[in-house]
Amino acid sequence: MAIVTPFRVRYSETDAQKRAHHSHYPVWFEMGRAEYCRGMGFDYRAMEEGGIFLVVAKLECRYTGSLKYDDLASIETRLVRVGRRILEFSYRVTETSSGAVAALGSTLLVPVDESGRVVSLPEEVLQLLSPCEEAALPPPLSEPSLLPGG
Repeated sequence: MAIVTPFRVRYSETDAQKRAHHSHYPVWFEMGRAEYCRGMGFDYRAMEEGGIFLVVAKLECRYTGSLKYDDLASIETRLVRVGRRILEFSYRVTETSSGAVAALGSTLLVPVDESGRVVSLPEEVLQLLSPCEEAALPPPLSEPSLLPGG
């Protein structure tokens, strides 16, 4: 099951050319991941209060286009892998009016305790999220241009 989260590119998220700066895509991935977890009934705050935290062990982002200041966009988030010590999400960032894919990405998260030691996810989290596991997002239909602007 995918969760689609709309957002608008803010001025502070752009570079001198008014294009979304590459450093904001991981933040948008986090936004999509948080909405995904909420939508599935996973209470991350409660898990943290119980002493288990999810840390990003790996992040990948492939930029396939660009977003500009004030563009309305969305991030499609999917849970691709669930295990006792791993959660993997995939993301597709799309400009809403054209449907153009601006980026594809993934994150690998590992549960740790307060000392940073890798631990297992609580059984209730595994039971809640395991049925949501699905294939990663497919790539865009065409290769992006290597020229500025997409």
